[in-house]
Amino acid sequence: MNLLALCRDANGITIKRIPLDGALQNPVMQIFSDQEAAFRADRPNEVAFDGDWNPDDDEILVLDATVEANAMVAAASGNVLALPTINAGNFDAENIKALFVGVNTGTGLRLLVQRFTAAQVLSRKFAMIANNNQFSKITDPAFNLATSLTCIIEGGQIKFESYHKLRAVFDVVEFFAAATDEDIDDFAGHASIAIADVPALKALVTQTERKLIHKLASTGVLDAHAPLDIQTKANATGLVVNIANGQIVFPNDKQEIRRLLRFLDDSLYEAPLSGLRYVTNSKRAI
Repeated sequence: MNLLALCRDANGITIKRIPLDGALQNPVMQIFSDQEAAFRADRPNEVAFDGDWNPDDDEILVLDATVEANAMVAAASGNVLALPTINAGNFDAENIKALFVGVNTGTGLRLLVQRFTAAQVLSRKFAMIANNNQFSKITDPAFNLATSLTCIIEGGQIKFESYHKLRAVFDVVEFFAAATDEDIDDFAGHASIAIADVPALKALVTQTERKLIHKLASTGVLDAHAPLDIQTKANATGLVVNIANGQIVFPNDKQEIRRLLRFLDDSLYEAPLSGLRYVTNSKRAI
């Protein structure tokens, strides 16, 4: 059993080994195994994550493995004893982002991953330990394990419950990119829309609108639906969409721009009973 650490600094990531004495190996492995059982318990359904909704109690979210996740698998699959070891004397400066162990399944390697935070480094706290029926301060480097797994990496996928915790471990920006100025230029050049002042739009939009623009460009919604069809369906929800010369006229108001983008992204919902409009973060079909 090998306890490994994902460390990150300005130069990138490094996988390091945390040496454990013989008496500690089995208890640590048991902790990870118990946490895996708890992670999977009553969650038979795996659902692809698109950033738009939270899982139900019986669901696990799934992403394709990132470059960092694949590097962890490669390190755990290779000569682990050749990996650099954590500097125990300067543990606090190792910039550890995750602790993980590998489990051989016969058909591949499965990684059980815990997020690691600065709060787990006991030397940062006034921690005490019992010694000869009295307590003394812990002065040697020390840390504790997390109480649950953040994710499982297996079969080229990352399986997780909390995106908030996952992004503390991995760089997942590639999955939820925001439109650059060049992307907005391309978007503005689409035959179905008319944007009077593209530079002004670039200055006005935030990361929220840029992510929506990037997503719309990626999904091709403007290619799949004609402007008049979009106008008709938008008007049915109470959203006014103006058409001129066969093109959707983009509003100049930031809130109206966001509403239009959300509608195009299928994120604007009208309740059938009350008629009220809501922004939804769920894209799950029922």
